[in-house]
Amino acid sequence: MWSSSPAPLPTRFPFDERRAGQPPRMSAPTTPVLEMRGIRKAFPGVMALDGVDLRLFAGEVHILLGENGAGKSTLMKILSGAYRKDAGEILIRGEAVHVNNPADAIARGVRVIYQELNLVPHLSVAENIFLGAAPTRAPGWIDWRRLYAETRALLATLALTLPPDAPLGRLSLAERQMVEIAKALRGDATVLVMDEPTSALTAREVDQLFGLIERLTARGVAIVYITHRLDEVYRIGHRVTVLRDGRHVATQDLAGTTVTELVRLMANREIGEHYPRKKGSGLIHVSADSSAEESASSSQKRELGPTPLLRAEGITRKGVLENITFDLQAGEVLGIAGLMGAGRTELARILAGADRADAGRILVEGKAVTMRSPRDAIRARIGLLPEDRKAQGLVPAITAVRNIALPHGRRLARWGLLRSESESRLAGPVLRDLRVKTTATQAVRLLSGGNQQKVVLGKWLAGDARIFIFDEPTRGVDVGAKVEIYNLMNRLTDRGAGIIMISSELPEVLGMSDRILVMHRGRVSGEFAAAEATQERVLSAALGLAS
Repeated sequence: MWSSSPAPLPTRFPFDERRAGQPPRMSAPTTPVLEMRGIRKAFPGVMALDGVDLRLFAGEVHILLGENGAGKSTLMKILSGAYRKDAGEILIRGEAVHVNNPADAIARGVRVIYQELNLVPHLSVAENIFLGAAPTRAPGWIDWRRLYAETRALLATLALTLPPDAPLGRLSLAERQMVEIAKALRGDATVLVMDEPTSALTAREVDQLFGLIERLTARGVAIVYITHRLDEVYRIGHRVTVLRDGRHVATQDLAGTTVTELVRLMANREIGEHYPRKKGSGLIHVSADSSAEESASSSQKRELGPTPLLRAEGITRKGVLENITFDLQAGEVLGIAGLMGAGRTELARILAGADRADAGRILVEGKAVTMRSPRDAIRARIGLLPEDRKAQGLVPAITAVRNIALPHGRRLARWGLLRSESESRLAGPVLRDLRVKTTATQAVRLLSGGNQQKVVLGKWLAGDARIFIFDEPTRGVDVGAKVEIYNLMNRLTDRGAGIIMISSELPEVLGMSDRILVMHRGRVSGEFAAAEATQERVLSAALGLAS
């Protein structure tokens, strides 16, 4: 590990309107280092960009905002040469250029850090950073000493001490993200595009990244920064461009622009509450003198009695988890907080049958179940939304409809045959309800990150899951889509589902949970009802201190 001291639980700096209008200062702009004029791009059945403009000046951090599917990533892929524009023009330092492929973009000083990592797991840190450009002693012979020395020097600019020869596949998600950043910064960059670079980083790592951004802009590097975290906008941004439905909505200085105004520009609607949880609205409370008949008349139609929907007893995995015990009630959102490495994701994978525990048992509605594989979890009506949706939650090359139908193939098949009509009947209503922007033939890998997340959710909404495990459900999701997911959680608990929500967003945990478990080094270090939980108490428990 490149950071041995414990990092604070990421709070992601809760929204504060008072900070709006106080972005970092930038010297007066002169000639734009980059202009994109009237950019258009269409995919089969979808107009991704419709006449979008963007102007970028040297030494500025230009924030690019918009809901999922607004066209942010598509615009940057055109700049990087990954996509070709259908119309419009690109100017670099006033000169019209043609960016036909990534090599053209790199030659003109454009570097892109994509939201989804683009690394080779079986190669080392150094090999990934210098992929295709490793120093050589002779043709075909890598100069390993020089390669490692140059890697150490580059990592030092990020205040990292990752071993250059460390296999990438053994690094954490956050460490791999930092390798991706280092890879993009190799060589001279005039324009640096960062697409959600902090989504997997701790607060300390975010500070390191923002320090680097400040040093880069001081040298005149122009940065396009795509984020869904509005707190980051005011920490590092100078100007902001908002896209909506593939169109340019506004470009303006951040000075004097409020969070509320940005949200309205993105979503074309006011969002009064960032965390619209109806606290305890889905929980059943049966008093001693209540009659079963009165309770059963509830429109929720949930089962009565003290039996929890899910109970974990003494879940232990050597070196990872130790004696984890908790209940999940019907109609409840149980938040799980903790530092990176606390064991939250490992617990989720055991509950979903992806990994096995060394000891302990799992009970669903009072009955013990054996979790040998995800199939057992599906039978127990448990659905997992994994932390890494691309690697663990989706098959990128197939459509959204087929991805949603995958866990339900046995139920849909007739005489061993699975017809596309059956898949469409199952997935269609879910896709419409979640407002997923896709077509019948579009591969999931072509969707925005937020729409991909909705497809993962849709797999379990299409079935009869009653227990949902959401591991970082809003990572890489814009403000409007976050509220959609939160409202979906409310609807699920209103129907009697139970939700375990693992999140590194402390405001999200506090805002959406009925009860909060805090983990520290593989153990439960604290438990709080929503009314008792504060940021200080949760942080203290996450650090292993007395709450």
